[in-house]
Amino acid sequence: MHLQPSLGHAEAYLNVHLSRAGRRPSGHESGPFVTVSRESGASGSTFARALATRLDRDLPGETPWTVFDRNLVETMLQSEHLSPRLARFLPEDHVSEIDASIGELLGLHPSIWNLIQQTNELMRQIARTGYAILVGRGANCATDGIGGGLHVRLVAPAVVRSERTAAEMGLTPEGAVHYNLRVEAARRNYVRSVFATDIDRASAYDLLINVATVDPDLAVDLAVRTLLNRVGVPTVA
Repeated sequence: MHLQPSLGHAEAYLNVHLSRAGRRPSGHESGPFVTVSRESGASGSTFARALATRLDRDLPGETPWTVFDRNLVETMLQSEHLSPRLARFLPEDHVSEIDASIGELLGLHPSIWNLIQQTNELMRQIARTGYAILVGRGANCATDGIGGGLHVRLVAPAVVRSERTAAEMGLTPEGAVHYNLRVEAARRNYVRSVFATDIDRASAYDLLINVATVDPDLAVDLAVRTLLNRVGVPTVA
């Protein structure tokens, strides 16, 4: 299985696929690509890695399918020749206006809004190039209107998600609940601030999967079959 979230995979993807401008030739079709939105504790990264492995088999490209998750901002900063330390100003939430303003006034970093827009543009370039899975950061909104994509959202009851978070992060049940609430609020604020929409809007997704009741392998299979159908590749019953 590919260690998909690594920055090395992202760098290799960009080196093979994207020029500095990051555009495909005129008339070239976009995609295929997948965006994954997830509630905290819904195992979005695990799903994305498993999906990449399946797509490598069922819809292979020039290079392995690449997951852009926590590595996305670092990849954007590297492509723009900016300091990786700026990543701390770009969590999946709107940055404190006070912190951002002070940094900009002192010349510590470029406009936070500009960095966010550069990240969104990188997501669009990746979507047009294809063979990538974009996790979080409102990727479905950033790539809205680009053909060849599948937009997935993973959800589960709060109690299930808190149990998973507690097990994965070694937190107490109460700590896991608090963590998930904080992360969910941050993601909701980010999408609202950047895209002026609600992260929970069901019509923004092609598949809404309850990972508490749908087996992980079946969830991956649903996504693969839906994407194959979308790009016109026959599937075996």
